[in-house]
Amino acid sequence: MLAVNSPFRVEPQIKVYHIGLQLYSVREAMQKNPELTLESVAKIGFKEIEHANYIDEKFYGFRATEFSEILKNCGLVMPTSHTQFRKDHWLESKNDVSDAWKKTIEDALVVGQEYLISPSFAWDLTQPDEMMRGTAAYNRCGEVCREAGLRFGFHNHLVEFETKYEGEPVYEYLLRNWDLAYVCQQLDLCNMAIAGADPMHWLRRYPHQFESMHVKDKASGKAESTLLGTGVLDLETILAFAKKHTPIKYWIIEQESFGNRTPLESVGYDLKKFKEFGFI
Repeated sequence: MLAVNSPFRVEPQIKVYHIGLQLYSVREAMQKNPELTLESVAKIGFKEIEHANYIDEKFYGFRATEFSEILKNCGLVMPTSHTQFRKDHWLESKNDVSDAWKKTIEDALVVGQEYLISPSFAWDLTQPDEMMRGTAAYNRCGEVCREAGLRFGFHNHLVEFETKYEGEPVYEYLLRNWDLAYVCQQLDLCNMAIAGADPMHWLRRYPHQFESMHVKDKASGKAESTLLGTGVLDLETILAFAKKHTPIKYWIIEQESFGNRTPLESVGYDLKKFKEFGFI
């Protein structure tokens, strides 16, 4: 649990906002030609990215040193990432993470990451004992990451709000039991909205938990994202509040549905629209 005098409980004083692209938005192109796709992402105007593909100790098929060089050649940096913290990464009897996760940390540092974000919770949220073991594992994982120089965090989807514990979404339990010194939150606006949760409720209730955001609008009448400003979310209010009251400095644009546009056209539109909300 977060102590009252935690160094993370401070009023936000963000001087620089980091605007990145979650590469899941251009997932098919990244599979076909990662280097060309990253060059195109940079030409659109992105300077930062967040990966979603670290498999067999490789980023999109490249070793950490190789991928770092590709990023450098494209003029890109990758301060945040999506890499799932799995059950097999946790050695409960030793209260430690596995060698595979330690390698994940090592490679994250090689490519210049500051945040290591797990996009899903591997423990069964419908079983209280499992949930408790999982939150303890996250706290210890976050401690190990912090010792190495990384910030560990969690990215929400739907299940954390659809599953209940003692009458509340299990997300409430998670936020109350993760130690903010070791585990922060990356808020996904669209995922919350699809699950029927109000992002403003969670931002107001736990403002200091959120250090990153997936900036996504929700399509009207559909369980999917849409171009920023064309959906049902009051982005102006949400983003203005988050800028003022949270320590979020990494704002990650992600687009999963594209309509009549290509993925690159869609994220280019989103980047331009996002900047209209006062992010420059």
